[in-house]
Amino acid sequence: MLPYFHIPTVHLGPIPIHPFGVLVAIGCLLGANLVEKRALKTGLDMDATRSLITWILVCGFVGAHVFDVLAYTPQKLVERPWLILEIWNGISSFGGFMGALVGFFVFLRRRGLPYLPYADALAMGLAPGWVFGRAGCSIAHDHIGRLTTFFLAVRYPADHEPSGVRHNLGFYELLYAILIAALLYHLAKKPRPAGVLVGVMAVAYAPVRFFLDFLRATDITAADPRYAGLTPGQWLAIATLLVGIAVIRRAREQNVVLAFRAPAPAASAGSG
Repeated sequence: MLPYFHIPTVHLGPIPIHPFGVLVAIGCLLGANLVEKRALKTGLDMDATRSLITWILVCGFVGAHVFDVLAYTPQKLVERPWLILEIWNGISSFGGFMGALVGFFVFLRRRGLPYLPYADALAMGLAPGWVFGRAGCSIAHDHIGRLTTFFLAVRYPADHEPSGVRHNLGFYELLYAILIAALLYHLAKKPRPAGVLVGVMAVAYAPVRFFLDFLRATDITAADPRYAGLTPGQWLAIATLLVGIAVIRRAREQNVVLAFRAPAPAASAGSG
């Protein structure tokens, strides 16, 4: 079993610095940098790429909160309607995906730019960024699962709610996110039809997320709600899988392969 550990919040004056927030911020910055590198390598419009990153980050964080409130804690919204405006108070990963997707389509449609090449560029940033995001979930222990004897489970102390040896689903997703990122960067070594990378990422992630949600704790106060026996995440995992399959088929049909641009030669030092 893995030991339980807690990283405390650090205060810079009146400003709290949460470990989860730090890791998410690192993931966003790293992801944005990798998206730009992929866009430059495949000849995408760099100004549009930078603006697109901003759009999807803003829309993603808004969507993450709105979906979390509506799907997971709707009763709180009845008690406190203004909760919907507290963007920092509760987020959902799939809600973030949906918000980012809305921003993605709106932005590219307004600019008249093709979807699939930019989607692949975003995938190259999202996959490594997701590793840091799930690392944050792991140390925050906000995806606690059922009691178990699994060797990668965490032994939560008696004064923790809940206690006992339990799955840490954020940690499991962290491990899987590393594998997905490695797979994507292996596939990205050579030009492929636009859309294949993002499609593969969706198809690889969805089934594992679907089955991991069966391990979520049901004996705690804030247990995830079920709709027809499945969590909101499981329903969206099914949708993600179907969309990923459709994107891969579309990518193969269109077969738009963007050649890699050679890196710009370094400027040579002039002779004195």
